[in-house]
Amino acid sequence: MELLSLQIPFTEPVIIIALLLTIILIGPVVFERIRIPSIVGLLLSGALIGQHGFNLVGSDLEFSLLGTMGLLYLMFLAGLEIDLIDFIENKLKSIFIGLASYLVPFLLGYLVSRHLLEYSVHASWLIGAMLSSHTLISYPLMGRLGIVNKSIVTIIVGATIIADILALVSMELIINFYDKGLEIRSMLELGLGFLLFFMFIFLIIPRLSRYFLNRYEGELGVQYIFVMVMLFFSAGIAFLLEIEPILGAFFSGLVLNRQIINTSPLYKRIEFIGQNLFIPLFLISIGMLANFRVYIDDPRQIWLLLILIVAAVLSKYLSAYVSKLVFRLSRAETNLVFGMSVSRAASAVAIILIGFNVGLISESILNNTVILILVTSILSTYVTQKAGTEILLKGNDTTSGRKRVRQKILVPVANPANMDHLLEFALLIKQDDEHIPIFPLTVFTQRDQVRNQIDDNQGRVLKVIDSLQTDVQFETGSRIDNSVTHGIVRAAEEIVATAIVMGWNNRHTPFYTLFGNVLSNLLRKTRRMLLVLKTPSELRKVRNIHLFCADKAQFEEGFSLWIDTLMYMIKRLQIKVILYCETQSTYDAIYKYCEGSSYSKYIEEKKSYTGNLTETKIRHSASDLLIFVHSRKKTVSYSRKYENFLNNNINQYTKNNIIIIYPEH
Repeated sequence: MELLSLQIPFTEPVIIIALLLTIILIGPVVFERIRIPSIVGLLLSGALIGQHGFNLVGSDLEFSLLGTMGLLYLMFLAGLEIDLIDFIENKLKSIFIGLASYLVPFLLGYLVSRHLLEYSVHASWLIGAMLSSHTLISYPLMGRLGIVNKSIVTIIVGATIIADILALVSMELIINFYDKGLEIRSMLELGLGFLLFFMFIFLIIPRLSRYFLNRYEGELGVQYIFVMVMLFFSAGIAFLLEIEPILGAFFSGLVLNRQIINTSPLYKRIEFIGQNLFIPLFLISIGMLANFRVYIDDPRQIWLLLILIVAAVLSKYLSAYVSKLVFRLSRAETNLVFGMSVSRAASAVAIILIGFNVGLISESILNNTVILILVTSILSTYVTQKAGTEILLKGNDTTSGRKRVRQKILVPVANPANMDHLLEFALLIKQDDEHIPIFPLTVFTQRDQVRNQIDDNQGRVLKVIDSLQTDVQFETGSRIDNSVTHGIVRAAEEIVATAIVMGWNNRHTPFYTLFGNVLSNLLRKTRRMLLVLKTPSELRKVRNIHLFCADKAQFEEGFSLWIDTLMYMIKRLQIKVILYCETQSTYDAIYKYCEGSSYSKYIEEKKSYTGNLTETKIRHSASDLLIFVHSRKKTVSYSRKYENFLNNNINQYTKNNIIIIYPEH
């Protein structure tokens, strides 16, 4: 058939790419207008343009390549976005839910296939393995809802990896047993493959990434290509070791998690390209596999398909319900476990396709599996979106019940050398769900010929903001005042700032020598929380955080505000904090405030200090971040002893990033 001299299905790459990009652009908008989620819209669009629909696009090598890239990108983002501390804290829940999500579908799938559909033992075991796997089709919804870092989402991602590993190992064992009988050698080879894979992932990639990202710091294009190399190289290594490539993609994201902070320009580029290009292409490719014409030609296949769908959905719901009983999950959390785990995709296709190639599975089961993938993916999207919205509205994993201050962060910027570090820090401490901008400020004290200075400085600030590649808004400002202090104080009062972020960049200049006048005047003339930074290197290089609190810090008016502000940063850096307090009462007050919220898991341990840090394991390196909670003079927690302690250690640890917090009073 010809249409305007074009063959259908289209074979010209330009036409195919134009069609796919048009679907990605228009499809979600059209479907969402009729209240069909965008993910479902992309799946259905794939079914319409595929060879079993209007046959506009053939399932050629190039398109399957794009679909594979999308799946690997999806799993990579899941590993990159996961809250590592949450992941470790809730590992037992992930293991249990993963085991339940594997065992219940595996056993139910075997029983239904063997006794109801009367398939062979080996075929029934393989169908059970297929049903026990799942793919995080609805994971992009978590990012759109802003609940990626909720504990329950982290648990489900961990459980997914466990269930998929068990499903794929089961497939390997079943196929080997079918071909050769039970061979110890093949099992040992499989175990050796996993051992070599994890050695590569956890020993080589982290070292290589730290060197490369530091070596090419600021060169976002080179860094992005390097990350993509690590992603697909890890997937390739997994494939060569006969391990499913999606596991390589996930674990590469996991080990790069701490290297790529989710507010960094590099992360924003990775997320943007994945969410808007590769993942939609993967969803379209899944939809293209569906073939509904088989059920018109042979209506008996509908009965087999319905049995398979019921077994697939019921088994995942039962595993979610078991998890609810064991861990007392809420209804919304249970539905989220079910919604995110009910969808099958690449793993299911791989398992059934291998079985088909060795003659263990018939073509009808293969097609039923493809339709099952489409149906469960659509169901997953609806259930996940509803459950995720409920969790978002209830705020199950926030500091609910506390009065939350609307942040307004003022950042005086004067020194081009540390302007980028100050603004990056402001992004780290900013609330996720707040649309209030960050306020960079420049103060000029000379009124003559200041116009050109304002324009030049405005250009430098905007250039730095542009390099951050963030969706957060910035509202830049310039003031002419009698002194820098007056300008900062008046700006802070006008916008009702909750925090003022300042910095010094010279590692060898003593703290009070450089900042004595401005800092002292600010402390006297404003009650706002003040954060003073020394940032000789990027905060993404930090591996340990040491937080020092003065005695009676809990009695300061701004006690809760500085804890909340720090925790936003700590959660993004994915690092636990070591807490040092002079007295047990201060530690107890901090822990009590954090207890019952997501904060408590970020406190690794408490230690006391005597004024000399030489006995601690703090390194003179950018890898150790030192945070001192100080106070203004004549306040309840101020002491000359603590001030001397702070000054001595600032002068000693010249290579470290240092933050000094003066709470609101």
